[in-house]
Amino acid sequence: MDALDLAHFREQPLEMGDMTTLEDIARVHTGWIIWRSDAGRWWATRRGAVDLEAIRRGCAMTLDADDPEGLATALTAQEEVTAEIVADLAPIAADSAPTG
Repeated sequence: MDALDLAHFREQPLEMGDMTTLEDIARVHTGWIIWRSDAGRWWATRRGAVDLEAIRRGCAMTLDADDPEGLATALTAQEEVTAEIVADLAPIAADSAPTG
């Protein structure tokens, strides 16, 4: 799939119940690399690093599930954890921003 096809693919909205293929999940969860193992399990690995504090708070580098729906649910849960961490860090970042 070339870059143009991928860009077009990501523009189409999906409902959670519609996620059935690897490409569907990848389109919605762009911060993850999605694949299916030879054994049939569904996997996702984050693009980029996760620091130790984020891991302590529930962020995972890699997830797996029995089926695409399970993986999509796990990815959505990870997005919620990540959003909570970002929200908690926002006041700290604002306090440490240079003034002037």
